[in-house]
Amino acid sequence: MIFSSLEFLIFFIIFIFLIKFLPNFQRPIIIISSIFFYSFWNPVFTLLLLYLFISSYYLIKKNIDLKFSIPIILVPLFYFKYSFFFVDLIGIKSLVNYSYNSDLPLAISFITFTAISVLVDVKTRSYEEKIRFYSFSEFLFYFPQLIAGPILRAKELIPLLKEKIILNKETIRFGLLLFTIGFVKKIFLADSIAAYIDPIFDNPGAADKSDLIKAYYLFPLQIYFDFSGYVDMALGASNILNIRLPINFNKPYLSQSLTEFWHNWHMTLSRWFRDYLYIPLGGSKTNKIRFSFNLIFTMSVAGLWHGASINFIIWGFLNGLFLFFEKEFGNKIHLAKVIKIILTCFIIFNLWIVFRIQEFNEMTLFFSILYANLECILYAENLILLSILILAICSQKVDNFEKIEELNKKINLAYLIPIIIIIIITGLGINTGSSEKFIYFDF
Repeated sequence: MIFSSLEFLIFFIIFIFLIKFLPNFQRPIIIISSIFFYSFWNPVFTLLLLYLFISSYYLIKKNIDLKFSIPIILVPLFYFKYSFFFVDLIGIKSLVNYSYNSDLPLAISFITFTAISVLVDVKTRSYEEKIRFYSFSEFLFYFPQLIAGPILRAKELIPLLKEKIILNKETIRFGLLLFTIGFVKKIFLADSIAAYIDPIFDNPGAADKSDLIKAYYLFPLQIYFDFSGYVDMALGASNILNIRLPINFNKPYLSQSLTEFWHNWHMTLSRWFRDYLYIPLGGSKTNKIRFSFNLIFTMSVAGLWHGASINFIIWGFLNGLFLFFEKEFGNKIHLAKVIKIILTCFIIFNLWIVFRIQEFNEMTLFFSILYANLECILYAENLILLSILILAICSQKVDNFEKIEELNKKINLAYLIPIIIIIIITGLGINTGSSEKFIYFDF
């Protein structure tokens, strides 16, 4: 079940009615509804969800050392996501039959990292409240953020879930507005772009050389609209319940450096790697060699987190390498703001190609054709697409949480609801009741 589907809308309306008319059963309603929400994709993998919850709760209660508890939590992630990759990489054919090479459990990486954050925060006393069975299950299963984040800390959500959900006009209006913006991003923008560029990425050698420029321009928009659209819908659904989740995007393509970009893109994941891997390794408070290792290693692991592929590791490694050079030499180079944005986007967009094409040979083929035919940039249709890309990047000045909050205060709910209904009916009609799954569901 995904947010941009008729099934979710029915599910959420029923959920709202249950919360409204059975307020004394709020906690079991959230827990049971969230488990149903997750199981809708594949009921078998609900057992994995329960494993991560029960094992995490037991490890916390028994105060097990992190050297043992974290590997226990990582076992399912390693098996389902990485066992075949490493067995194939090492070349031990006798172990292939014992590895896993099928559809991944939905959002296994997100849920695993959420569980690890609680283990670490409790152990280091960053979160000092007592972890209780039902409040912890409610936190870990909470459906708006369950599938693709934001990745939450216990202190960010458990206290909010303790409060009674009181529906009010202000939070409903803001939540509906956020959800609708995310719906438009996903259905009308991300899915439309995907239908156009996916065939190009699937076989770049067979595509027209001019089309590779189009794919280069449009994939950064697709992944932004897709993922930020999901987050907008997650935050919107949660805001309707008067529960505010942390933002995950803040004008990332207007960043003036790669460092700023990673502060503004998938912000909760960036903070997770910073707090639970980069800083424990020593961060930047060490010698230059160790600092470079910490940065490049952290980003390489972040790349591997996204998928079991050499290209994901290369993507993470290159991000870490560019970040290191930027931190070392960036302050010595003085450029105009617009030039910094253009250079940052150029680096990011090239790295997105490494991210998008998971076969190494296909990736190198794409780049070789792309840069051997740069004159295609001057074709009329590509100049139009470049203009659209620039306009989309500039639009991020208003596509952010603060601006949407300002807009929300000026909108009458009575006028907003009919507009939302028309948008959703139109979107569901275009996509026959649903849309493609979100890109980050694979992670």
